[in-house]
Amino acid sequence: MNLGRGTRWLLVSDLHLDVTDDDPRNPGRVLPGFLHREVPAAPGMQQHLVFVGDTFELTGLSENESLARLDSIFERHPATLRALEACVARGVQLHFVCGNHDVELARPSVAARLAALLAPDDPTRVRVHPWLLYVPSVLMAEHGHLHHALHRIPEVLRTAVNGTDGLDLPPLAAWHAHPTRSRLSRAGAVAQACLASERAERRVRGPAYDELLQTESQRLALNGTAVRELARLSRFRTVSALPLTATRMVLAATGRNISGGQAPAAAARVAGILEAHGSEVAWYISAHTHRALESRLEGSPTRYINTGTWSSDVRGQGPDQLDRQVFPYALIDVADDGGTSGGLRYWHPDAG
Repeated sequence: MNLGRGTRWLLVSDLHLDVTDDDPRNPGRVLPGFLHREVPAAPGMQQHLVFVGDTFELTGLSENESLARLDSIFERHPATLRALEACVARGVQLHFVCGNHDVELARPSVAARLAALLAPDDPTRVRVHPWLLYVPSVLMAEHGHLHHALHRIPEVLRTAVNGTDGLDLPPLAAWHAHPTRSRLSRAGAVAQACLASERAERRVRGPAYDELLQTESQRLALNGTAVRELARLSRFRTVSALPLTATRMVLAATGRNISGGQAPAAAARVAGILEAHGSEVAWYISAHTHRALESRLEGSPTRYINTGTWSSDVRGQGPDQLDRQVFPYALIDVADDGGTSGGLRYWHPDAG
């Protein structure tokens, strides 16, 4: 992969494409127009299009179910499939960072199916990143759910290796996985998910997972100690997660959500770890919260971007809240000398 010189990076997130098309913002219908206009043929420039997680709705599915669902999603959104195929034909490199709603992409078979659908002639043009995407000195992108206890899936790298382990549902997903069950039954599922998460956290800090992290550091070309520190930066703890889960349930029942208008605390810690190991980046990009945001990180040269959502579940205070036909994305240009420019942008289908 070109490590950033003379390149353009476009990043979007949280489309939540599903087998239905009932989202009022219609992200599956809007995306092809965005790709046609914002990712044109650009001879001499290497273009990268990054989906920063929750691109698809695959939560809690088995391997075979995930494969079938992925096929069905593109059958429901054929224009999106054609637009992504056209990007590949123009030489664009596609990247899919796993989120909590499409962590099943980490399974090798599901990643291979995605590549076969979008780039049958050259599957290497489609890359799935189970955890994060790192471009030295330029950017680091991760979905962000691993810093949120209620959605944290600690052992995602194990899934990328053997395709089956590591996908225990986190507490909040366990609650929503069976909406027809009684509250008592769903509470029991949350309790089991908490126990599974606690066990997973212990394994993530053990020698066996260290081997996976070492392999990941080689794939990322990122300092091994930095990778271990990033993997252990956040941690699920039942004693703090259960009250937060209860709060989220109450807010959801009343049609509200937890507010927030600044970079998450984890963002500054991520930037600090990278800087401490000589692996600093100009931009740290995450998603997950559905709040589009750009801000500086205190005490760091790294700028933070949250790419928001293209779904109707907008939670920020930006123009995409006021006009639901405004869609956020991040644009990062890298000059030949390595300097970067760009930031959070908003796209409107009717704009000139």
